[in-house]
Amino acid sequence: MSAAKTTGFWSEVDKKRWINKSIIRACNFAKWNFLNHHSTQLTEKDIEAYFNPFDYKPGGMMFIKVDGQEHAKTSVENYQSGNHVWERVFCILGDQYLIKPTPLEDSKLIDIYYRRRPIPLVNDTDEPITPEEMEEAIIKLALGICLKKEPNRSSDADKQILEATAILQQIKDRQDEEGGEAGFTGQATSSRFLYKNSNPQD
Repeated sequence: MSAAKTTGFWSEVDKKRWINKSIIRACNFAKWNFLNHHSTQLTEKDIEAYFNPFDYKPGGMMFIKVDGQEHAKTSVENYQSGNHVWERVFCILGDQYLIKPTPLEDSKLIDIYYRRRPIPLVNDTDEPITPEEMEEAIIKLALGICLKKEPNRSSDADKQILEATAILQQIKDRQDEEGGEAGFTGQATSSRFLYKNSNPQD
């Protein structure tokens, strides 16, 4: 930002806030593969409710497996009433997910496939979830935010934002050309994930 000859005095808190905002903008630019994530938990006997992963993006749960058995996503209403077509189901309720049938044993593996949300960077050693190839675009977005606050720099800010958008589009185009399923490194074997948009939600 100093290279752009900004005149305002901007604190480190300001800069981190702009970087975090720019990371969110970059993540929201497209349906990025790197945001798809797989994590695991263990069942507890007679417990149906478990906390979502800390970086779970609301609305981003793809599918769940319990002891290797896939569970289909359904609404809270259908989950509670039993009005669902699948034998094994899950629903999202607040910051938890509920699974049915309720586990009968401890320590069975729960595989969770979901979309991540960016976690704000706080310390200088924190690493963003975005890939390295997005760094230039993120810096340009942050610089655009900074320049917008400078007198008579609106056009310079717009230029930085346009350049950032072009970089992100190039990255998105490369992702589309490479094809393949998104981000689970071969672990997303659910037909309901692979063809998610064409399947009912029970």
